[in-house]
Amino acid sequence: MKRRSNSDGKSVKAGRRGTAARKRRPLPTAARKRRHLRTAVRRRTASVGRRERRDQRLARELDDITEQQRATSAVLRLIGGSSGDLQPVFASILASAVRLCDAHTGVINRWDGEALQLIATHNMPPAYVELRKRSPYRPDQHSASGRMLATRAPIHIADLAADKTYLGGNPPTVAAVELAGVRTALAVPMWTEGKLVGSFTVGRLEVRPFTDKQMEIVQDFAAQAVIAVENTRLLTELRQRTDELRRSVGALQRERSNRLMNLEAMAAAISHEVRQPLASIAANCSAALRFLAHDPPNIEEVRAGLNRTVNDSHRASQVFDNIRALFGKADQGRQAVDLNGLARGVLDGLRGEIEDRGIIVELASAPDLPPIIGHRGQLQEVLINLVRNAIEAMDLMTDGRRTLKVRTERSAADKVSVTIEDSGPGIDPSQIKGIFEPFVTTKARGMGLGLALCRMIVERHAGQLSASPAQPRGSIFRVVLPAGRNAATDATG
Repeated sequence: MKRRSNSDGKSVKAGRRGTAARKRRPLPTAARKRRHLRTAVRRRTASVGRRERRDQRLARELDDITEQQRATSAVLRLIGGSSGDLQPVFASILASAVRLCDAHTGVINRWDGEALQLIATHNMPPAYVELRKRSPYRPDQHSASGRMLATRAPIHIADLAADKTYLGGNPPTVAAVELAGVRTALAVPMWTEGKLVGSFTVGRLEVRPFTDKQMEIVQDFAAQAVIAVENTRLLTELRQRTDELRRSVGALQRERSNRLMNLEAMAAAISHEVRQPLASIAANCSAALRFLAHDPPNIEEVRAGLNRTVNDSHRASQVFDNIRALFGKADQGRQAVDLNGLARGVLDGLRGEIEDRGIIVELASAPDLPPIIGHRGQLQEVLINLVRNAIEAMDLMTDGRRTLKVRTERSAADKVSVTIEDSGPGIDPSQIKGIFEPFVTTKARGMGLGLALCRMIVERHAGQLSASPAQPRGSIFRVVLPAGRNAATDATG
């Protein structure tokens, strides 16, 4: 090999040193400043860009939080103001969840212990809704809802069309994909106190999984749906208990009123029933004494008066039998009663009071009226009370004709009725609705037991007692009773 000469070596090294010297030569001061300035500008621009992106991200998160809080407040206001109708509440919850999670569809199902019943939807087609309502969803272990129930955790399916439940032909999943077009789905269980209430599902029409933040939002709205369900359940239970309490209090009040009415009505019935035979006994005995004082004594009239006295004493003893029947067992002492004869007998018994007041009686008896089956003494008490009320009502009239109309008739194929109409001032319309209640009276000295007692007797005979205004003035009281065998059957049935 040929060696290089020293002269050649020196020249090469000198060239290298010259190049290095040129590279190490310092830049002019102005150039260095421009380079440093460009570097500083680039760094500052990058820092500003990062801050702007961070500020934009924080602003978006703040907007999302604000919107979520606003939606939550709206839902809670709906829940607080709900009277039990959950549809507006569910509609608001689904709309807010779909909007904040950038989804397209939403569904709420209620768990009945065996199946998921569709109760609310958002942006789901009518065909899907109709199918789900017609066929409740019974999850199996392979379905999304079955997995959700088994794990008690949300189920997130990125592509529903590729999931095994769809490929296996699960009807609700097939309907969601083919009828509603759902591809990405998120199902969240709704629990309260360890008990499944239902499920809350949102979906997208494209394959785009939900973020962790969006999944948290859906869970928050599912919790609000649980609050709505529980609020409605508690409200329903409160209403039921309030109704039960109201019924119990009403029953106690009625029982108390009935007991008081029975005691005072018994006293009133004794007073009323005994007064008439005692007055007759006194009148007959007085008449017998007068006939004995004749010269010679009129023995026949004395005998007749004493016979009437004996009959009246028997009648007085029957008062207590009638009272025991009235306040005891309702079916004791029942017999066939001629309503026409009963009405005539009552008018005959009150003839003295009627004539003393100048009242004109118009009696219209229906021919061939079938008998009624009942307690004669009790039904007689009803008619006496109603007729005497009519007489006393007309006492208030200082002008015009005083007329008492009593009419019997067939009310229907199997019913008969008796109507008592007076020409008095009538009943105040504000009182007519409660006129048959215990202790309600239009009389200055009344106890408010007569009409209540009449209604109790009539109802025990499976009948009805009503009041209405007469024209041009006065009142009409109407008693409707079942005829013949129907009376016995209705009263004992």
